[in-house]
Amino acid sequence: MKLVVHTVVLGAPPPPGTAGIDGMNPKDITSKNLGRRSAVPNATVPNATVVRVAGPEDLLAYIPYRLGFEPAESVVAVSLTGPRQRVGLVARVDLDDLRLRQPDDPEGPDGAATARWLADHVVADGADRAVVVLYTATDPFVPTGAARRAVDLLRARLERRLPGTEAWLVAPTGFRALDCADPMCCPAEGRPLTALQGSRVAAHMVLEGRTVAGTREERYALRAAPEAARTQARRAAARWTDTYRRLLNGTRFPDGGGPIDGAARTDSTTATDGTIPTDDLRAERALGEWGAESLGLWRSAVRTAAGTRPGRPVVLSPVDLGKIGAALADTPVRDAVLLSLAPGTEETALRTARRQVDGDTDVATGAVMARIVDPEQGVPPDEEITRAARDVLEAVVTHVPRNRRAPAYLLLALVAWWRGDGGLAAERVSDALGVDPGYRLALLLRGAIAGGVPPGWVRRERGACPGEPGQGEAAAV
Repeated sequence: MKLVVHTVVLGAPPPPGTAGIDGMNPKDITSKNLGRRSAVPNATVPNATVVRVAGPEDLLAYIPYRLGFEPAESVVAVSLTGPRQRVGLVARVDLDDLRLRQPDDPEGPDGAATARWLADHVVADGADRAVVVLYTATDPFVPTGAARRAVDLLRARLERRLPGTEAWLVAPTGFRALDCADPMCCPAEGRPLTALQGSRVAAHMVLEGRTVAGTREERYALRAAPEAARTQARRAAARWTDTYRRLLNGTRFPDGGGPIDGAARTDSTTATDGTIPTDDLRAERALGEWGAESLGLWRSAVRTAAGTRPGRPVVLSPVDLGKIGAALADTPVRDAVLLSLAPGTEETALRTARRQVDGDTDVATGAVMARIVDPEQGVPPDEEITRAARDVLEAVVTHVPRNRRAPAYLLLALVAWWRGDGGLAAERVSDALGVDPGYRLALLLRGAIAGGVPPGWVRRERGACPGEPGQGEAAAV
């Protein structure tokens, strides 16, 4: 066993770590849907902690915290970069995804393509070395077994570009170097898993409040709200959508009155003298006020979430959550919520929600988007803002009917991608497209994820500091 990793960079929670290329569907590597659940390479988040890692126990202990769950029947690839062997990309796929395609199953998994794609991502991460870790409860020493074939396939692909790629095994009985023949060093059943649980990295993670879900499903699951709360949210969403449609179409309410101020239709053309007819102006203002009120509901919910003590449940009104879920289907409101994820955007977000878009609003919106995607102007997300926003968006998802969830899923994916949490971003994009397969912004984000494109601040930091954490002993940063 020659693996000695000197340093590893640990991002600050929550959420627990970055998931790398995670949970691929067997068909994800086809030309049609390359990377549906792929993820951007990992990023070093702001205020990260650099800790010293003495050996394989620490690295193997770190992987579940990085993924956020305990891998099972999986292969994980880890990139190591720089003179101090900094841990970079941590990428997981199911064993089934590394099965070779069979002639009688042209739509089945293409393990060779998966291995090639994973290797490309590891190399693109700037790796000088790579480590492959096999997680399985089956016997990995049967040459024709699926587990052994999977790890050998990936390691062979990595060896072409990174000679000396090591392979490790984590099984229910223990862990060991896969090729180690010394029974004193690597007993057949492996060394006890308690050595991983008691490693310095595991201790550090516990002190930081990190947790590891038992399964991938637990890591990404959003538990539905109680039925009574979902009923309240569903009814509120339906009423808020009905109000929106009446305002949009200028139709009358059952009592015979107009939506607001007796507003008439909003789709009339401009008068011949270039002025907007009074009824149309009233209708536009009414629709703008609906957007402003919707944004107000969002801001109030975010304030409540931000004011909730860590570890305590966030309690939000089901009625307000239903209205927010309905309002996010309106593009100006959704964009206003997106803008609100960055500090100092209050006025721009409000004007966007009110549909008061002009040149100044466009410039301000472009500046906010540059903070997210541009490698020169990109900045890390404000954790206080995005944490509260995540809480509200997840509450919306767990309260409203499935057909209303796509915008909230999309915004959750964008926040996760901005933070560098590729696995979560890919999962939520997949959720959004599962509700609305043609959702354009979700398709664009999925393209960025599939292409391994990180947010702007990550690209800038990579260019300035390619894989080297700094000089001297590893310490808290």
